[in-house]
Amino acid sequence: MSTLNVNGAEIYLSDTGGSGDAILFIHGLMLASESWEAQVAEFSRTHRVITFDLRGQGRSEKTRDSLDLDSLAADAAVLIDTLKLGTVHVVAFSMGTFIAMRLAARRPDLVRSLTLIGPSADAEEWSNLPKYLFLINYVRLFGTSSISAPLMKILFGRSFLADPSRGPQRERWESVVKSLPRALHRAAAASASRKAIWDLLPLIQVPTLVVSGVEDRPISPEKARKVHEAITGSRFASVPGTGHAVMIEKPGAFNRMLKTFLVQTG
Repeated sequence: MSTLNVNGAEIYLSDTGGSGDAILFIHGLMLASESWEAQVAEFSRTHRVITFDLRGQGRSEKTRDSLDLDSLAADAAVLIDTLKLGTVHVVAFSMGTFIAMRLAARRPDLVRSLTLIGPSADAEEWSNLPKYLFLINYVRLFGTSSISAPLMKILFGRSFLADPSRGPQRERWESVVKSLPRALHRAAAASASRKAIWDLLPLIQVPTLVVSGVEDRPISPEKARKVHEAITGSRFASVPGTGHAVMIEKPGAFNRMLKTFLVQTG
C-alpha cells in the first residue's frame, strides 16, 4: 500500500498479486477501495490487482477543488500510465462505472475489458436533484453518522439488510458509512451533476460485462440493461437477492462470474 501523485493529488493505492494480467478496480461513492476486499483476495492469486481511492474519497487527498467525472477518469488514465500497466481489465462499481466508461471510450489503448456493476449512462434525474442537494449540504455540514440507515438502503438490497446471518457484515459496513468524512460532499456533487454519456458508449469496443442486482434501488436493472444494449457485443448478468453492491452482497457469485468473463475474454 502506498501513495502516488496523480495530477497534483496524493492517491492511495494497493498493488498486489502476481505477474498475470492487471485488473484495476474502481470503487463507487461512499465505499472506497476496501469494498473490493473479496475480489483482491481471489484475483491476486492469478492477476496483478490494483485498487485505489478516488481523489476526495477514502485515504486519498481531499483536495479543495470541486470534482468532476472527466477529471477522475483522467486520474485513472494517469495512474495506469504511471504504473506502466499497459492495458488493464477495468472492474468498476456505481460512480466508478461513470469513470470507467469515460476511460474506455476516450483511452481505448488502456482498457482490455470492462466490467460494470450498477452502471448508468444517464444524467441524474431532475426529480432526484432536490434530494441530492439536501444530502450534499447535510454531509458537508454534519457528516454521515446520523444518516447511515438511509445510506445503507442505497448501497445494499433488502435481502442483505434483512438476513440475520449477515449481521456482522452489516455492522462493519454501517461503521464505514458512519465515519465518512464531510469532504465526501464534493464527490457526491460530482456524481449528482454528471452529464449523460450515451454518445460515448458506441466508442467502447472492448469486451464488456454489465452486472445488475435485482434489488438495486439507486440504479435500476432497467437503467443497467440500457447500458448493456448501447455497448456493442456486451453481456448482461442479473444477480438475484442483491442490491447495488453486488460484489459485497454476493462476493462468491460475483467472483465466479468475473473469473469466467476474464477467461473467456483472454
